[in-house]
Amino acid sequence: MKTRISIMAFVLAALSSSAHASLASDARAFKQGVKTAGKQTGHAVRDAARAIGHGAKGAGHAVADTTKRGYHATKKAVKGSE
Repeated sequence: MKTRISIMAFVLAALSSSAHASLASDARAFKQGVKTAGKQTGHAVRDAARAIGHGAKGAGHAVADTTKRGYHATKKAVKGSE
């Protein structure tokens, strides 16, 4: 009877340590996955912000150019000269 209990205790201890090792490797894999996903999300946000910034800059330049052309056309029409 004592032998059977000893064997059961040994098997339980062996399974417990292997389960702990498996859990630790799963935790490391999860942590690495979260870090990778975070980096990818950060890069996507950065790229989107840059695209929005470039678009706004282009729109601002277009408005400024159109305004400048309109000003000069109005000035030319009022003065009557080229």
